[in-house]
Amino acid sequence: MLTMAMERAERFDRTIKARNLRECLGAVLLTAIFAFIAWNSPNALARAGNVVVAASGLWILFCMLRYGREAPSPAPDRSVVDFQQALLRKYDHQIRLLKNVKYWYLLSPYVGLMLASAGIVKADIAKGRPAWPQLIAVAIYTALFGFIWWLNEGPGVTKLRRERARLLEEMKPAGGEVGGRD
Repeated sequence: MLTMAMERAERFDRTIKARNLRECLGAVLLTAIFAFIAWNSPNALARAGNVVVAASGLWILFCMLRYGREAPSPAPDRSVVDFQQALLRKYDHQIRLLKNVKYWYLLSPYVGLMLASAGIVKADIAKGRPAWPQLIAVAIYTALFGFIWWLNEGPGVTKLRRERARLLEEMKPAGGEVGGRD
C-alpha cells in the first residue's frame, strides 16, 4: 500500500513538473516574441499592447515558479495516510490554481492582445485599409482564450476532482468516512 501511495504521489508530481516546465518555456517564448513584435509595432497603442503581452509572459513564468506546485511528498518513512493526505493537498492546490487560470494566466495577455489589435486597427484606418481582418483576429483570440479557460476550469478541474474523490474513497475505512475539502 505504501509503495502504491508513494508511486501515485511521485507520478502526480512528475505530471505537474512537466506541465510547469512546458508553461515556463511557453511563457519565455511569449515574452521574447511579443517584445520583438512590440519593437516593430505601427503605433504607441499597438506597442503598449504587445508590451503588456510580453510582460504577461513574465507574470505567467513567476506564477508557475511560485505557485505551480504544492509542497513535496512526505519522507519515505512516513505512513500511507501521510502520503494520501499530501496527495489530497496537492489535488486541492491544483484545483485552486486551475479555477483561477482566468486571472493569473489569461487576463493580462488577452488585454494586451486587445490593445495591440486596437492599435493595428487604428494604423489600418489611417492608411485607408479595412479594419475587418483585425476584427477576425480578435474573434479568434477570444475563442481561443475562452477555450483555454473552459479546458482548465471544465475538464481539468473535473479530472482532478474525480482523482481526489477516488483517493478519498480509497482512504475510507470499512464503514467509516474521511473528510476533505474541495
